[in-house]
Amino acid sequence: MRGDPHADGTTRLSVDAGQSSIRVRRSDPHGTHTSVLPGIRADRPATPQVVGVIRDALASAPPTTRTVSVAVGASGFDEDPAAAADLLLVEPTLTSARIAHDSVTGYLGANAEQHGVVAAVGTGVVILGCGTAGLARVDGWGYLLGDAGGAYWIGRAGLDAALRAVDGRGPATSLTASATAAFGPLPLVPLALQADPRRVERVAAFARSVTAAAEHDESAADIVMTAARELAGSIAAALRMSGMPKTQARVSANGKVVEADALRRALTTELREVGVELQPPLGEPIDGVDRLHDLPSSHPLQRVVSTADRVPV
Repeated sequence: MRGDPHADGTTRLSVDAGQSSIRVRRSDPHGTHTSVLPGIRADRPATPQVVGVIRDALASAPPTTRTVSVAVGASGFDEDPAAAADLLLVEPTLTSARIAHDSVTGYLGANAEQHGVVAAVGTGVVILGCGTAGLARVDGWGYLLGDAGGAYWIGRAGLDAALRAVDGRGPATSLTASATAAFGPLPLVPLALQADPRRVERVAAFARSVTAAAEHDESAADIVMTAARELAGSIAAALRMSGMPKTQARVSANGKVVEADALRRALTTELREVGVELQPPLGEPIDGVDRLHDLPSSHPLQRVVSTADRVPV
């Protein structure tokens, strides 16, 4: 991260606000502090939730802080150019704000400022391409209509396989026992999940059971392979739409889901079949939020970043 906050008394606040969890990194003259909080609620506006996180983090900042710069990567951010200025209005302690969709900060975390494609695979999925033709965003349509290959998609497919095994539509699978352990008696699960405000998070969490079972369970393995194909197809679309040749693009994926061995192997295989090599991320999404503070004004990603600086009186 450029611009050492220790040198001038500045506090830098970086907020990676996803659906599964929120990570907050505060860098101030006393060091760097990281905390993890519950994720953004998909059924509520994202901005008030982020403001609350910022205020809580600033409450513990050292009183000697002269300036506070905040950068936010948020699930649900709709590229409103006024969002950063609005944040300065509601939080007077801030001197500058940078806000972007978490796919943008995920990109910066995985690829830094290099051109290529990053698949941000968490509860949802957004594939972001950055190349000679500009930016390309693929999927990210939300858990009801898209996010193919993400944690919710995989978890839901795993529950579906378990329910099919129970009522005879599908083959026996170890996912039945896993689903019962995670959700309780399966005949009661549909109504219980509908009434649960954390249903998206809970279904997404079941993806871990599915990817783990893929090593020995045919139904789980089929789900993981299909997820990999969906992700590979989205990555190929992002390469094409951003104008990046396969041989020149840095292609990476981040998120807990693709850290699972079964899915990462399957995705690597699917991409190699179309001539694309999957590279390891250069850092984590929270590192990308840190990089947002110093993103050059000429970088293509600036087009989708809301920026505001408080004018000294």
